[in-house]
Amino acid sequence: MADDRKAGESSDDEAPEERAERGISDRVRRAMAAGLEVATRSKEDLLRAAGSELGAWLDRIDVSGELTKALSKMVIEVKAEIRFRPREDGSLAPEATTDFKVKPPAKS
Repeated sequence: MADDRKAGESSDDEAPEERAERGISDRVRRAMAAGLEVATRSKEDLLRAAGSELGAWLDRIDVSGELTKALSKMVIEVKAEIRFRPREDGSLAPEATTDFKVKPPAKS
C-alpha cells in the first residue's frame, strides 16, 4: 500500500530519534531553499531597479569603501555541525545543528 503521509508527518512506529533526525535535515533543507529563493528574488529586484538614476547614483559613491566600512564593524559568526550516523540498514543519516549570530559592533 502506498504511503499516504505528507512530507514532515511521522508514522506511529517511527522512533523519536528518526523523527528528530528527519526534522533537522528537513529544516536545514527548507532553510537553504528559502535562502536561495530570497537571494534570487533580491538579485532580480536589484536588476529591475538598476535604472539610469541608480546607475548615476552608484557612479557618485564609493560602494567598495562604504561596504568595507560597514563590514569592518560587523562580526558574523556561523557554526555548523554535521554528523553522519550509521543506520541499521548500513546507510548513513545526516544529523545537523546550526548556530548563527550577528554581533553588534564593538563600542569605541
